[in-house]
Amino acid sequence: MKQLVTAAAAISLLAGGSLVAGDYGKVVIDDKAPIECKPDPAFCSIFDLGELYEGDGFVSSVSIVGRYHGQNQSNTLTLDNGAVLGASYWEHRRFRLGTSIEFANGWEFFNNWNISDGRGSDSANEELYEGDFFGTIDEMYLKGKIAGIGVQVGKQKQKITREFSTSSKRILTVERSHIVNEIADNKPWGVQLSKELFGVKHKIGFWNYGLYVEGPSGQAGPHTADLDGRTGFSYNLELPLTDSTDLFFDYVFTDTESGTVDPEGAADDSDASAYNHAFAIGTESSWDIDHCREWGLITDIIWGLDRRADGVTNQEYGNDSIARGEDTFGLVILGHYDVTQKLEFVAKYSYASLSRLQRPQRRDNLGNIPRFNLQDVHTFYTGLNYRICGDNLKLMAGYEYLTADLNNNGQGVTGDSWVLGIRSYF
Repeated sequence: MKQLVTAAAAISLLAGGSLVAGDYGKVVIDDKAPIECKPDPAFCSIFDLGELYEGDGFVSSVSIVGRYHGQNQSNTLTLDNGAVLGASYWEHRRFRLGTSIEFANGWEFFNNWNISDGRGSDSANEELYEGDFFGTIDEMYLKGKIAGIGVQVGKQKQKITREFSTSSKRILTVERSHIVNEIADNKPWGVQLSKELFGVKHKIGFWNYGLYVEGPSGQAGPHTADLDGRTGFSYNLELPLTDSTDLFFDYVFTDTESGTVDPEGAADDSDASAYNHAFAIGTESSWDIDHCREWGLITDIIWGLDRRADGVTNQEYGNDSIARGEDTFGLVILGHYDVTQKLEFVAKYSYASLSRLQRPQRRDNLGNIPRFNLQDVHTFYTGLNYRICGDNLKLMAGYEYLTADLNNNGQGVTGDSWVLGIRSYF
């Protein structure tokens, strides 16, 4: 009996205020049950059907992967001279199919192709892949570990800025920011090596920017590696600052003087960034609201130095192409808040000192909006995301307001974009 009493007293002392609070002897019982998140609807299990095989042999799993992103958007651009340009249409934004093969040793082979849909999953030109089912290679790589070092070889995304590093399956806005699209590449071929040292994650990459080649329809085909193409290097750092915030540094070097170049020096003739050097310093933070909801903040400060000639001009509105050697600077501030477990509110501000007109305004399959060259670009975005089956199936609605000046002209331009999209992947 003495031992039992002693044990009970010890437990009470160890528990401290969790069992006794306020007046001595007044027991407080926490009768709050743990919060249980609302499960996704039963039909969401359809997104697990892509796995064709799972076993214990040399090949551990085989899956079909893909995504479809479609959106209806209405764009209007108003110039100081009174000109009003605009379009409203449905766009098959992304349509991709591929396979993922995982091996028992932890390695994975992944490939994903852009599918021609006659309306622009891979290009704004309807005739680009007319008659072809597969368009271009989106990604194709082999990844695993060798002696504790992560290795990824093939066509893949360079990690630069928080928005571009985040897959299109999970981005928080319908489109990425002007400054991000301005300095990012187009998933080149190369090898990336990653290693965590002293709590800091490091990643280095070596790149070959293959040129577009002629496809079966006589138009641009798969983005293949090209030994005569441009070369590059990248470095990424990820450092935890607190339990809720990580710091990122990204750098990409592109040797814009090497390799074969289109006679006009067109920027779109390779998978490379249009800038010799691209930097980004950013943070990513998230905090729990409750067990099922969170809010977060993403920031990026971005530079692009020494742009190569891009050969695109539009004399009708007095804006020449962005000249070789130009630099750009920008920033992105993006906040998101889970109103409910399913409904997410997003707000974003971005700035670019110099940029060609980027998405969503330039996604004009009807040809009514020129690819303006802009300076002092400010965009303000607000939107709602409704996650029906998490990121596997969600609806996205957003409005973006743009204000800028035409480069080399000084004429002002404002823009309104309304976008309603569906995002799905398996």
